[in-house]
Amino acid sequence: MHPRVRPALSLLPIAAVLLACSPQPPHAVGKGPQRSGRHFDPAPMPALAAAIALTPAPAEAPVEVMPVAALPAGTHPCDATRLRIAADAVVATLDGKDVVARELGKEVEQTEAQAQRTYCDTIAKIREGALENLVDERLIDKAAAGENMDGKAWFRAEVDKLVEEPNDAEIAAFYEQNKSEETPPLELVRDQVVAELLRGRQQSAAQRVLDRLRKQSDFVAKLPDVRLPPPDLGDAESTPGFGPKDAAVHVVEFSDFECPYCARAAAPIEDLKKKYGDRVRFSFRHFPLSFHPNARPAAEAAQCAEAQDKFWPFHDAVFARSSELGGGGVRAAAEAAGLDLDKLDACLASGEAAKQVDADLALAGEAGVSGTPSFFLDGRPFEGGPSDLAEAIEAALQKQG
Repeated sequence: MHPRVRPALSLLPIAAVLLACSPQPPHAVGKGPQRSGRHFDPAPMPALAAAIALTPAPAEAPVEVMPVAALPAGTHPCDATRLRIAADAVVATLDGKDVVARELGKEVEQTEAQAQRTYCDTIAKIREGALENLVDERLIDKAAAGENMDGKAWFRAEVDKLVEEPNDAEIAAFYEQNKSEETPPLELVRDQVVAELLRGRQQSAAQRVLDRLRKQSDFVAKLPDVRLPPPDLGDAESTPGFGPKDAAVHVVEFSDFECPYCARAAAPIEDLKKKYGDRVRFSFRHFPLSFHPNARPAAEAAQCAEAQDKFWPFHDAVFARSSELGGGGVRAAAEAAGLDLDKLDACLASGEAAKQVDADLALAGEAGVSGTPSFFLDGRPFEGGPSDLAEAIEAALQKQG
């Protein structure tokens, strides 16, 4: 079998792993191959646990399963995966009294809806990945046969042509960007740093080779899109952003001002803003995690900064001191950003900023956000980190023509 290269969006190089809030220490250069996930906010978990712990209903319970053939015209195929229970269906008895489905609460309904969305998205990704791998293998075989070579050997040779050894400056820069407090000195982990850099370049080169083969072929994907339509992540009037609202591509970040990985994401996002200018809209949404006590006050202050047209200076000032927000750190950031403090206090007292943060949290729930930073590209969840966004943005711009 030829080396299988997953679509660019599924690649997770070390930089992406480092930029996700996690209850575990970040993966550091020089350590084992552990990967840390995003922070899961424990606040909504009791409802989820309750949903999982429910005793399955008897077989005769009125569960509505609609076959695809029976779907009304215009109904999305993903709706056929929803196992609906009538609101007044009896799901249990307790001390001789009926317990009906509606009493399980709205949170269970929301969790089920998100599980359905995740399922359909996963099915689409499985099919798309399998199709792309099959097409890639056949294109590689065809190109290799033209040069009387083995497919695997041909592919490796083509990739090697595009990969350059990193120089000392690139090695040092990568080390500085990805090190943690526990990372050993560069001279002790240089080989691992070089290996990580080469791995990323090999992945990028492999994708370039495959893209070239695709452009030279007559390939048309005809898989049905079984994903539910993306949630509407369009800006509210109070949503901070950069770039025109009618830009061809829309990137949305859900972030937490006390999350160190969100702070690390700020620099690469800033680079993307400069690179794409008016071609991409970048929107900032709040998702203060329940175990970060200063994240919510910082988020509300940020909305008040937006009202003064100083969101981005405040954003930068907060992330510059994200580990020191307690004890007046948020106000210090406001001063550093040049905010009118009297207007800030009045804005916070009005409660309007709190409502705006609540609206972001509600939207995050609809979109299935559970950790920070979380990115969405044109309404779809983006699985990589901020350093991977450039490739995805380029692909989205190409689709727009």
